[in-house]
Amino acid sequence: MESKVDWFLKAVRISSAWNPIAAIFLQLQSEIDGVEINRRLNDLEDPISANCENSLKLTKAIYRQLKDENCSLSQDMYIQYARTLASFESEGYLKRRLAMGSPYAQGIESLDPTFILYLARLYEEQSSMSELYTLVDNCNIGVTIDGTQLAKSLAVPVDVVRAVFSLYVDKGFGLLSNERGTCNFRGIA
Repeated sequence: MESKVDWFLKAVRISSAWNPIAAIFLQLQSEIDGVEINRRLNDLEDPISANCENSLKLTKAIYRQLKDENCSLSQDMYIQYARTLASFESEGYLKRRLAMGSPYAQGIESLDPTFILYLARLYEEQSSMSELYTLVDNCNIGVTIDGTQLAKSLAVPVDVVRAVFSLYVDKGFGLLSNERGTCNFRGIA
C-alpha cells in the first residue's frame, strides 16, 4: 500500500504537466526515475557485478589469468580485492587458497563452472562461445571431444571448455574425464 505522500506526489506530477515551467521539472524527475529503474534492472540481470563495487575489475583480472592458463593474481590484487574475493567465496563462485601465518590469500584454488561461464559471457569472443556450445550440443553418443584441442582451435581457455562440458554432464548428456591434465567429453545422450 502506498503512503499519503506518494499519492500527493503523483497528484503534483499530474497537475504540473499543464504548467510549462513545472513540466520541465516533471521531465527531469522522469529522467532521474528512468536512470534508477535501469540501474535496478541491471542489478537484477547481473547480480555478480552488482555484488561489490570492484566486481567488474576483479572478474576481468580473473578472466585474464584464465586466458594465461594461470589463475594466480598478483599479491597487490589479493590485497586490493580482498573483500570482493571473500564475497565471491561466500557465494561459492571461487575458493581462495589461504595459508597459515599469511594475512592474504595465496591464490585461487578452484572456480565454479557457472562462474567461469559468467566470465566467458562478459569477456570472451561470443562467436567462439557459440561455436563451442554448438559442437558440444551436437556431440553424438559415443563420440569423444578433446577439450584441450578444442580450446586451442577456438582460442578460449581450457577452463571455459571444461565448464561447458560440466554443464552438459550435469544435464546427463555426457561424461567428463577426471584425470589430471585432460579435458575430454564423451557424449552419452
